[in-house]
Amino acid sequence: MIVVISLADDDTVRIQEIAGLLSLSEELVRRYADEYDEFLPHRTIGKVRLYEQRAVKRFRVIADLSAQGMYHDAIIAVLKGGKPLHEIGRDEEKRESKDERPPSPPRGSDRMDEIVICTRRTEERTTTIDHRLAAIRDSMSADTERIIREIGELREEVCLSRSELRTLWSQVRELEEDLRERELRKSWLERTAKRFCR
Repeated sequence: MIVVISLADDDTVRIQEIAGLLSLSEELVRRYADEYDEFLPHRTIGKVRLYEQRAVKRFRVIADLSAQGMYHDAIIAVLKGGKPLHEIGRDEEKRESKDERPPSPPRGSDRMDEIVICTRRTEERTTTIDHRLAAIRDSMSADTERIIREIGELREEVCLSRSELRTLWSQVRELEEDLRERELRKSWLERTAKRFCR
């Protein structure tokens, strides 16, 4: 007896398919899959991860919140179904307003710690901006590729329509010529018949 195991059924999608559905780069979707693995329902066959359909919505939520600059912990809170988005938004604003307050002048040995903290904050902000830019760039490149592909398809359709029109016009001309010849033959036969009748 032979047992066939299919890698994917109708209810599961792969990372490549999710990237296509959400117009995101495969690399970005893989990064989200690694970062938020426990919140994305899936099963693994060998090295292939097969995600349930509801995971696609979660990938979209992660992408949208990341593009808005939301922190990792806040996104996890949303995925867990904890705080509503407006409360998380307030927390984010509080965190950012705390970050924007000018630091008190460092004292003695605390100066090095202060520099390290400032560096980490700057790195976090830079990473957030990078995520936003990557999401925007990915969606723009996906849209551009789709538009170029559609333009190419339209050009092909226009070329086909033109060739069909040319064929139709040539058929019309042939019919006109055929009709003229028939009219000429008819009139000639009528004239010949009249002569014989006389």
